[in-house]
Parts: sequence; C-alpha cells; structure tokens
Amino acid sequence: MHFNTILKHTIAWKMINTVLVFLINLLLVHLLGVAASGSFFYTITELSLVVLLLSWCLESGITYFASQDSHLILAILFFILPLLFLQAAIALVVLKYMQLTFSYLISLLFIVSSLAIIYFSAFFYAKKWFIALNVIICCVNFVTALGLLFLWCGHWEAKSKTEICQFVYIGGIAVLAAILVGAILFSTKKNTTTAEAVFPVVKEMFTYSSVAFLSNTLFFFVIRIDYYFVQQYCSPAALSNYIQVSKFGQLLILVPSIIGSLVFPYSAGSSDAMSVNKVQQLCRAITFIFFPVTLVIVLTGYWVLPWVFGDGFNLMYVALLLYMPGFFALSIVTVLAAHLGGRRMLKANLMAALVALIVVVAGDVLAIPSYGINAAAAASSIGYIACCVYLVWLFKVKFNCTAKAFFVFQKQEVKYISSQCKKFILPSTYKVT
Repeated sequence: MHFNTILKHTIAWKMINTVLVFLINLLLVHLLGVAASGSFFYTITELSLVVLLLSWCLESGITYFASQDSHLILAILFFILPLLFLQAAIALVVLKYMQLTFSYLISLLFIVSSLAIIYFSAFFYAKKWFIALNVIICCVNFVTALGLLFLWCGHWEAKSKTEICQFVYIGGIAVLAAILVGAILFSTKKNTTTAEAVFPVVKEMFTYSSVAFLSNTLFFFVIRIDYYFVQQYCSPAALSNYIQVSKFGQLLILVPSIIGSLVFPYSAGSSDAMSVNKVQQLCRAITFIFFPVTLVIVLTGYWVLPWVFGDGFNLMYVALLLYMPGFFALSIVTVLAAHLGGRRMLKANLMAALVALIVVVAGDVLAIPSYGINAAAAASSIGYIACCVYLVWLFKVKFNCTAKAFFVFQKQEVKYISSQCKKFILPSTYKVT
C-alpha cells in the first residue's frame, strides 16, 4: 500500500482512538476529581519512567532491523519473550523501593503490559500492519471507555471508585498487550530459525537501541521533568491543571506522531521510500494544519477548557497559550527525529534532546518557584524550540537543504491538503499484508 494511502487510513483510525483516549482521560478526571486525578497521572508518569528504563528502547531496534528483513522477526522473538520475564522480576524489586498510590500488583501489571505493548507494536510497525494495530487499539480503548462510563454512572464510595478506576484503566492496557502478543506469535508459528541466527541480530539490535535509549531517556525528561518541579513548588490543583495542559498538547501533536511512526520504518527500509524532500513536505503539511488549530484555541480556550474539564481547571488557558509554540516545535521534531533514526543518525537525536533538556531544566529551576505552571509551560516551549532549531540546522548541513523548505508551503500543496480534507472519508475495508 502506498505511503500516502497508509497515512490517511492511519490518521483516520488515530483520530477515532484520540477521541476515545480523550474520553477516558475526561472520565478519569471527573471520577477522581482535581487533586486525585493529578496524583493518578503523576503515578502513571513515574511507572512510565520505569518502563522506559527497562525497555532500553529495544522497540527502535526491533522496528529498524525487522523492517529491513522480516525473516529476523522470529529470531528477535526468541530473545524478547524471555527478556519480558526477566524484566518482570526486576520490576518486582524496583517497586519495593517506590512510594506509589497504586497497589503493588496493579503497578507490576502496568509495567509488564506496557513493555509488551512497546515491543510487539514494534513488530506490527516492522510488518507495516499499521491499520490492524490501530483497529485493535481502538477496540480495546472503546471497551475501557465503556467501563469507566459505567463506573461514572454508578454510585460508589470514593475509595472503591479509585481502586476500580485503576483496575479498569490498567486492565485495558493488559488486554491490549495480550492481543498484540497473541497476534505476532500466531503470525510466526510456521516460521523457523536457529540459535546461531539469534545472537548476531540481538547484538546489533542492542547496539542500535542503546544510543536510541539514551536519546529517548533524555527526551522523556525533556517532556516530563517539569512535572517534578511543578509537583514540588505548586499546589495539587495546579499540578492537575498542568498535567491536563500537557495531555492536551499530546492531542495537538497527534498527527505529527502518526507521521513520525510511519516515517521511521520507511526511512529504515529504503532511502527512496522516504527522501528528505518528502520529510520537508510532511513538515509543511504540519505547519499548514497547526496554525488554524492554534487560532481556534486562542479564541475559545478561555471558556471551553474549564467547561470541558470542570471546576478547578481555570489555570489551563494561560499555560496552554505559553505552551503552544513548543507544541508546534515538538511536532516538527517528531518527524525529523524519526527520519534521522531510520537513517541510523541517532547521535544527532541524542544531542538535540540534550540541548532541550538543559534549556528546560534551567528555565524550571529559575522560574517555577516564582511563577508556577506558566513558567513551566514557557520553559518547555523554549526547550522544544531549541531542539527543533538544532535539528533543522542539522538537516541543512547534512542533506544540503534550506530551512524554509520545512515551513513555507506552496500553493499547490495548500490546494491539495484542502481537497483531501474535504473528500476525506473513512475506508470501509482493510487488508493486512
């Protein structure tokens, strides 16, 4: 299937999934309240850091090497499956030293399930089963949303409601992991490999993933270190407001994230399939879409955000406005970093993340104690912009291209995007190949 066709289909399903994820987030906020929801999502962030450290960014290596040769999938599986059990044992030890609001078993289930989703989603991407993956995720999130909706409509004690929210939310993650693992194992049941084939690919995968791990770990701190400072210097209500601003930003970079997830396997597989000109075209499309969305938020956000999220979320608007330039920069970074990763230029991504982290931490330390979540949003924006500027400069040097080609769109592109938006409909049938 052609890249543009896959992109349109994937965006359609991702849009559906985004609505479901937003509904899940909204239900959790209304079920738990302002302060408790902030604590809930802060704990999820802490557990996600454990997942990131344990995963060692092996999903990057899986996608990179399996995209180049699908016969390597079984050899990689022979390494990944035992690794999951080892990582579960390590997580058991790590959780004993963490102070979490979740139960011990729920926390362990979240970590193991998240690791499985990360690894086996990478196999889906390597096989270019993009649509199938999104359909599965949408179905699971739909069931999770129904469970939370049922809970919201019922009458429960506060303590029971919190525990059931944890069970429904993380239970959905566990179900998704089980489906993805089962699908990949079933697809490879007739394949064969040898022990001699496992070691070389695992060695190469670890080398590649180690650099990606350093880059992704730094970038995780770039987009999450502000949570720590806000939690230390601001009220629980301000923390909850700020987390929702950050999560709202995830909606804004949805399309760039989709594009980046598709760019990476295509860049790894063939230089003809994903050229620098194509990357620039995608960045111009992001620019074209982002600015009208920003205008809508500026004009309506002051009234809409508190109405959607409820009482107590009146601090979101100003912080979101200060964050908007950063979200745009992050959208461009997502695509550029994906292409560089596919070209095995991971050190460039590592340096970009380091530049952004230095800027964000400096801004947080200097400004958050005095100016609260607005300072956190501004510092993050400046950090993301610095990261974007560095990567655009690197593309200009390495690929002999102009910086304005990433942002200045042409008339025919405006016409094409407008026509596609008008006639865009969901496809009725899909075939996984």
